[in-house]
Amino acid sequence: MKNSGKILVPTDFSEQSDEALRRACLLATQLQGEVHLLHVIEQTIFIDADLVLITPIDEIIKAKQKGATQRLAAQAKRVETSVITHMEDTDNNSSQAICDFAKNLDADLIVIGRHGHKGMLEHMILGSTAERVVRDAPCSVLVTMPHGILAEGE
Repeated sequence: MKNSGKILVPTDFSEQSDEALRRACLLATQLQGEVHLLHVIEQTIFIDADLVLITPIDEIIKAKQKGATQRLAAQAKRVETSVITHMEDTDNNSSQAICDFAKNLDADLIVIGRHGHKGMLEHMILGSTAERVVRDAPCSVLVTMPHGILAEGE
């Protein structure tokens, strides 16, 4: 690790994020680094074309934040390494928020899981979050493969 020993692990609470966290913890233990687990909440757009009464938006946002906080704590408890948790609300896309957070954290490494289940058209138009992070990251990025991909390719 270059300077800070900080490893950032973005999470969407998937199995792939669990695997990325597991690998980041192994690296942190070997390199005496620290692991930062980040969940990004993108701004949700609510459209109410018929002006039907819905739950107020701030209540929905608070519920999302509360659920994410609980899930972050639960995910951090599943590993034996000490993990620092963070949550970011953003108006940007997740990949930009991850890169901005990594820069502000002065992270040496981002460890991110790859899902690998998008269709070709969606992939060509949007790309994946992991690919966008690799392209725009201010530090090195380790992309972990989803379980089963390696077995299929062997």
